[in-house]
Amino acid sequence: MIQNVPVAQKIRIWWDSARWVALPNSGMPCILGGLIAFSDGSFNLVRFVIAFFGVMAVHLGTNLLDDYADLKIGGFSLRDKVQKIEDKGVRTIKAPYVVDGTIRLNHVLYFSLALFAVGIAAGVYLTIASGWPVAVIAILGAIICFFYSMPPLSLCYHGLGEMVVGLAMGPGICLGTYYAVAQSFSWTPVLIGITIGCLVGLVLYVHSIMDFKPDLAIKKKTVVAYIGDRQKAIKLLPVIFAVGYGTVILGILLRVLPPATLLVFLSLPMAIKLIQLMNRLGKGDYGETKLTWWMGPMEQMIEGLEWFLIRWRLARNLMMTITLLIFIAYAVELAF
Repeated sequence: MIQNVPVAQKIRIWWDSARWVALPNSGMPCILGGLIAFSDGSFNLVRFVIAFFGVMAVHLGTNLLDDYADLKIGGFSLRDKVQKIEDKGVRTIKAPYVVDGTIRLNHVLYFSLALFAVGIAAGVYLTIASGWPVAVIAILGAIICFFYSMPPLSLCYHGLGEMVVGLAMGPGICLGTYYAVAQSFSWTPVLIGITIGCLVGLVLYVHSIMDFKPDLAIKKKTVVAYIGDRQKAIKLLPVIFAVGYGTVILGILLRVLPPATLLVFLSLPMAIKLIQLMNRLGKGDYGETKLTWWMGPMEQMIEGLEWFLIRWRLARNLMMTITLLIFIAYAVELAF
């Protein structure tokens, strides 16, 4: 059991179990909210730091709670069920440290609740410091995060996962951080948050397209499962991109966003490549893909799962690239 290993290894086990690799999905929108407040001349470092670590804690807690709920609902035989119906094998082992007995399932719940407590403490402080709107945004976000997988709502099991995550991690985090730091409302973090939210939701949507059959096997009703067909689901990808990129254009036309945010269109090759790769997948093509530098960082691949990892990481890299381009756009505006 985990108590018999060195402290450093214990930390690493919990860090990996909480899926820290997904932190950019919440961390980057949070930083964007702070950056917008800074550009508006209303930045408070202490409140920003507290907001940032509060968001990180809730995100890690949500990841752990997701594993706990999935194993409670699907049981430890979940991985075997998935492997039997997916001809390309299982992409990820659900909560590997729980499955192999390194940590106990109930400890995952306790650790998750402790992280939520950290987030709640941050929310209470920021509510006192910045006002009741922070509490409203924080409570809505906490409800979405807690009931993402947990019953009785189990949002991700009823086709709402991508939408609520997009709302929470896009406009929710951007506006929440902005208000906590600037103590005022602005449409800028809302519009930028919609663009980022589309891309965070896209990461989950791409994952659920590739997990279409396994999700059906464990009765997990994602948006793709409701659509009922992989190829039809893939046809919605251009619509998601249209909303994300279109919001930037709308914001510029309304003079809410700086003209320099047009830099986000430098990411279009990545968006087009992702659509092309997903169309290949819809046709049953799991063949090799030539990687290029502009597709972003691709960590070490797992043999046999390259088809999955390249698509998932391209979706993640696209979100990170657009966020970084928005950072650059604001740096340009501040400089000139």
